[in-house]
Order: sequence, then C-alpha cells, then structure tokens
Amino acid sequence: MTPDTEMELARQESPAAGDTPVGPRMEKLANAGKLTSKNADLHWLYEQSVQNAEVEAGFISKVFKREFGREPAFLREDFCGTALLCSEWVKANAIHTALGVDLDGPTLVWGTVNNVTPLGERASAVTLVLDDVRNVTSPRADVLAATNFSWWGFKTRSEFERYLRGAYANIKDEGMLMMDCYGGPEAQVPQLEEREEEGFDYVWDQDTFNPITNEIRCKIHFKFPNGSKLKNAFQYDWRLWSLPETCDLLKEVGFRKTVIYWEGADKDGEPNGIFKPSREGDLAPAWVAYILAFR
Repeated sequence: MTPDTEMELARQESPAAGDTPVGPRMEKLANAGKLTSKNADLHWLYEQSVQNAEVEAGFISKVFKREFGREPAFLREDFCGTALLCSEWVKANAIHTALGVDLDGPTLVWGTVNNVTPLGERASAVTLVLDDVRNVTSPRADVLAATNFSWWGFKTRSEFERYLRGAYANIKDEGMLMMDCYGGPEAQVPQLEEREEEGFDYVWDQDTFNPITNEIRCKIHFKFPNGSKLKNAFQYDWRLWSLPETCDLLKEVGFRKTVIYWEGADKDGEPNGIFKPSREGDLAPAWVAYILAFR
C-alpha cells in the first residue's frame, strides 16, 4: 500500500501552547477535498462531526430560563475535552463564564489553543482544570453539563451514584444538570453507520454489546477523499444506561425534578434536531435525548 491509502491507527500530537489554531487550515483543506489521514487533525474532525456546541449552549439557556425565569451565568462542563461548549457558552452572552474539567491534559491544551485563546478578551472567562470530575467540588455552577455520553464511563451503580451526588452538590440551589443519552433497539446491535461531512466521512462503529452488563464498546473512524482512513480515532468503553434507572438515581441523590427532552422527527421520520419535553418518547429504532435534572 502507498502511504496515502494505508489504513493507519489514529495518532495525534497535541499542539504547544504557542501554536496557532488549526481550524482555518483544516477548513481550507476540507473545502478543497484535500484532507487525508496524514494532514487531518483528530480533534477538529471530532468537533465537526459530533458536536454542535453553539446550538447546545442556546438550548441550555432556554431550558434554564423556562425553569427559573432567569439567564444562567456560570456553566461547568464535565468531561469537557476540547472545551468547545465552554467556549461557545462564553461567546453567547457577556455575563457567561465557564469551568471545564477533564482528565486528558493534551486535549485540554488543544482546546486552549483552538477554542479558548481565540476568544480574545473573553478567554479569561473560561477556566480549564486537569482532574477527575469527581475531585472538583467548587465553585458551584448554575448549570453542570455532561454531554457526548461521557458519563457512561461510570459502569457500576456505586460509581455513577457517587458522580451524581457530586453533581448535585456542585450546582447552586437553583441549578440544573444536563446529560445526553441514546438508546433504542439499534443501540444494542453491532453495526457501522457512515455519514458524509464536508471533506471527509465520519464512521460510527458499535463494535460489541453485552446484554447482561449493558457494556458497549464503540469506535469512531474517519475516511478521506483520497482513500486513506484513520481507524480507531476514538474508542469508548461504556455502560449503556437506561433512562428509567438514570432518573431513579437522580431522584435518590436529591434532584427534585427530572425532565426528558426527546428529539423529534421530520416528515420522513428522520431526527430533526429539535428536542421537546416528553413523557412517552417514541419507538424509534434509535433515539437521542437530553436528561435535565433540577435542584
């Protein structure tokens, strides 16, 4: 195989603190159809294909204001990765501040260079902490967000309960916890789902599922116009938590109310990206929802 067509295991070196953001360069390559396994940046690929932080920041404000009648100011993002949500949160409103917590130092460095520093004067409104989310106990936030299913890394009830008790303690008396979740019959079936993005293809790989423990192993791969691929760019070892058991635990640790925001569908039955409160959901083979818990 030539270097351009070789199936490579994903590798990523983090930028030095003085490096410039990779976004403009990646966008130029993507628009020209010249992204390859050699020149593509993993974190940029992930943000483009998985996250929609600007929309998510607006959703958080809308739901919080609906519950408490005011604009939330301080967001804490657990498992923040590149801190994209923190950065979009700070962009959205002059009163917004954010704290991001993650265990991966190189990823936080990448987020600082590519998402936080470009905020200019507003960069000081974002604080990033390298630590286990369970160890960071202050300051208390208006909103604590744990998205991209990262909380599924807690595989046992005791681990998950400990995290939720900490989350409850880490938000203000008028506070909100937001987590995302997915499910449906297809969530338990090993399969590949490929989606075309600008300049590359995103491949979601549900590799294995254990119906006894609900443990699931998933991977993300990327494919490029020249035929090259990044295999196992990201890998996840999770427990597929159900909505009822999660809501029961939220009640046990003290949250007074939990609301499920369910994603709707368009006229063709495809997900439409619009989330509304629901008590019934639907029987879609695969679904995504937000869990909103209020203190």
